[in-house]
Amino acid sequence: MPENSPNTKIIVVAINLAILVAYTVYFKTSSTDSLTILLEAIAIGIHFITCLLLAIIVYRKEFLLSALVILLIGFSSCWIVFS
Repeated sequence: MPENSPNTKIIVVAINLAILVAYTVYFKTSSTDSLTILLEAIAIGIHFITCLLLAIIVYRKEFLLSALVILLIGFSSCWIVFS
């Protein structure tokens, strides 16, 4: 199986989405403090920057796509879940 097959690309994006879901659920269930939404936003920002850096360093479009997905889905779910 080639390294950049469509399945490999989808797996990288799926892993990043699973990580996003994991820490969103963790922050939602961990406490009822009003600063939890701020911690969630910081975690999403760090995840986004990490994906961008990996896209630059590894030269993979999967990480660039993951960064975009994390940014769009992450902040919209952050807003909906915590509001």
